[in-house]
Order: sequence, then C-alpha cells, then structure tokens
Amino acid sequence: MELEDKISLYYTSLTKSEKKVYQAVTKNPQTVIDNSIQKAAKELGVSVASIQRFINKLEYSGYPEFKLALQKQKENEKYSPSNSNVNNPIIHAYIRSFHLLENLNLDEFLRPLIKDLKKYHNIKSIGNGNTALSAKQLVYSMYSEDKFLDAVDTSIKIDYLANSLDKDILLIIFSVTAPQNTYGKLVENARKQGVPTYLITMNQESKLLSQVSEAIVLPSTHVEHDDNTLHRVDSRAVLYVFAEMISYYYAVGLK
Repeated sequence: MELEDKISLYYTSLTKSEKKVYQAVTKNPQTVIDNSIQKAAKELGVSVASIQRFINKLEYSGYPEFKLALQKQKENEKYSPSNSNVNNPIIHAYIRSFHLLENLNLDEFLRPLIKDLKKYHNIKSIGNGNTALSAKQLVYSMYSEDKFLDAVDTSIKIDYLANSLDKDILLIIFSVTAPQNTYGKLVENARKQGVPTYLITMNQESKLLSQVSEAIVLPSTHVEHDDNTLHRVDSRAVLYVFAEMISYYYAVGLK
C-alpha cells in the first residue's frame, strides 16, 4: 500500500506533529531515502522520535521499510502520467477513498452484521453530529428492504439509550473518531447486557475498537496541497456508501 493510501486510513488518528513529519517527508523524500533517521530528522527539522512515531502509526516495520516505501512511491510518480488531483483535488480525494474502501476485507465485519440484522427486530442506528446523517442514511436504505431501524441521532438520545438497553437490542454506531466520552457508557453497558454492538469508524486508535462486538475502520478523505500539508475533506460520503453496502448485502447476501 502506498504512503498516500496509508495516510487515508490513518489520517483521523494522526497528531499535529505526525502531520508535520508527513509534510516534511513528502516534500523532501530523498532526504529520508539517502540518510539515517538521525540525519534525516536534523535536515527535515523534526525529531527522531516524531519520525519513529509516524512510522509506527502507519504500521511500517521500521525505518528501512519506510525508506523503501518512499523510494517506490517516488519511482511510481516518475513513470506514471500526472493524475487529476491538481485540477480536481476533491474528486481525486474521494476516488482514492472509494478505491481503498473497495479493496478492504469487509467480510469479517459484514457477515455477522447481516446475520444479526436478520435476527434482531429492535435495531438502533446511531450517530452524533455530522455522523447522525450517516446513521439516518442506513435507516432510509433499509426501508426498501422492509426493515425498520430506529435512528439515535443526538448525544442526549445516546445517553438515554445507554440506560435503557436490553438483550433484544442491536446497536450500529457510525462515528468518524469514535470518542470515548460520547459512546463509552453506551458500549460498556451494551457489553454488560450482552448487546451486540457494531462500530463503523475512521479512527485506528479509538479505545472503543476493542470494546465492541465488531468494528471496521474505513478510509477517511483528505487533500494534499502543493506544500504537502493535508486538508481534511468531509468523510460522510464514505459512510453513506458503506450504509448502502450494508443494505445491499442484507438484500442479496454475501458470496
């Protein structure tokens, strides 16, 4: 997977210093390719520790593998025709996100979810703020399959739901960052009650990932400027498409 694609998968969890490392590295890849991590850090104006944290965040085995990835990306850029991201950066960003989504292994998440959607009748599609619209999209998508879901779309409703769970409820949570302060109590109570909980997020580091029944991390969407800084683009389009995928596979099944 190319560095740019990895950034799409890990963007939500990148810290300010890690984004600074990405900007410096992609602006001057040869500095990393030709030098030790100590010398590269000095020339790029970042710390060795921040480079190491960035490498670990993107799940490279170490600095040598990271250097090889940069070398490969540089060679691909040299021999590949220019793409459309200069004139249409937003379109290019979404195309990249959807391409990554297409190539994710979705079966492990979707198979048990579809099975539970068919099994349960009291189903809550949950989102807060912007992702409330994604939760509602799943509700609307399932109407065509004669399946009714309740939308839980505010923090107040989420708090009430956390205190009124029973074993006959199925929870599906849409959240870009999956913050503990919003969903921690709900997920904890669901676990105590034996309530199956499915988390759809874009945050590789959310603590909720290990607390829910099933979770999937989708690619977020971003644009890289000419100076290699990153600009976040609204990722709800990816969540909308995933909601449609759930509805589709509910109707036709998984092969």
